Amino acid sequence: NRCSLRGDEMDEQLGKLCCCLKVYFPCIFGDAKGGGAPLVSFSEVKGTRVKISNFYVAGSGTALVNVPLIQNRAYWEFKIVELGHFCAGVCEPSKANLDGQLSDRKKTWAISSKSLKCEFKKGDLLGMGYDLSDIRPVLRVYHNGKLVKSIKCSKDMQGDVYPCVSVEEGCMLEANFEGSLQPFQYGPPQNYSGIMFTRDIL
Repeated sequence: NRCSLRGDEMDEQLGKLCCCLKVYFPCIFGDAKGGGAPLVSFSEVKGTRVKISNFYVAGSGTALVNVPLIQNRAYWEFKIVELGHFCAGVCEPSKANLDGQLSDRKKTWAISSKSLKCEFKKGDLLGMGYDLSDIRPVLRVYHNGKLVKSIKCSKDMQGDVYPCVSVEEGCMLEANFEGSLQPFQYGPPQNYSGIMFTRDIL
């Protein structure tokens, strides 16, 4: 009926408002990292127009995570909060082209939301699996738990690589890197685990 529809619309608008407030006014909600053990989170290596708050990312540009991927098989997720264009993957650490998208960077292996044959909706989950157990590292991409893309990374990768993401066109994502603060919704796949905190060197 009309009343319940109006209530649903109000809930949706309030949800959008809260998400935006978390990104642009993080002091209102506090810091999810708290004073306990260090967490895998977004680092300070990001574009000037990227907005980071706890595990939300919005604005325009690229952001890197604060720890490298050194375990055999790592898994993490991005929840689509607001639709727009995004890229997600792994990269060698560099501060070049942070105001652009991952597709603008060298030494980066990523997928683009425009290249995947998926109809993304708000609330969808993008799962990322990075497998170091083979001769060449493999990046596997999941949409709501279904494998949709596998990328063999370059043989000439040198040193550590980091999870990374870029957003634009109004996109907002919520990251889940470890699966400890909240469980993964669709993973991890067999033999994978959330990203382990090793050292924050960025």
